[in-house]
Amino acid sequence: MNCNDWQNADDAAIKELPFYVAEWLAEFGSLTEKLSRYVEQVKLDVLHEGTGILTAEEAAALNTEGEVNCQVREVVLYGPNNPWIFARTSMLFSSKHLIEKLGNKPLGSILFSDEELRRHFLQVCQLNESSELYQSTIRYLEKEKLITNNSQPKLWARRSLWKKKDKDDGMLVCEVFLPDAPLYR
Repeated sequence: MNCNDWQNADDAAIKELPFYVAEWLAEFGSLTEKLSRYVEQVKLDVLHEGTGILTAEEAAALNTEGEVNCQVREVVLYGPNNPWIFARTSMLFSSKHLIEKLGNKPLGSILFSDEELRRHFLQVCQLNESSELYQSTIRYLEKEKLITNNSQPKLWARRSLWKKKDKDDGMLVCEVFLPDAPLYR
């Protein structure tokens, strides 16, 4: 398996990963719920919520072409002491109603409670340093002084496409595991 390309999280791909990596990347439930096993109350910081432009990877996953304006939400979820997960949710404006009133609640609060939403795929990879998602994550880590300039940590990520039943539009949820996440232990 080429870990630097997005791979479907099927049995064959997951078996090639170390167990401690696979147990986080292949979590089909809510990462927020999984985090709650480590902390009393999951802390979430909303870094950005508003208009953005789909990256090339996002556009391909959402089956769209070109530079497309979209709705973007970037958050950080915390472990006991430090941030563990950087998450970016992107969607076409036709889907932004799905998260408009979310505020500082975790996205999992709607993904796993809305009977109309379905996960269409779960993919995993070790991000390539040239990936726009990797670069966004590194900018966050440097800004928060969680890594030094010129540090290029290997970062694992997963992404899911969520859609309403019988709808073409949806949202792409990308979750990057930060250096202090237990996945690296």
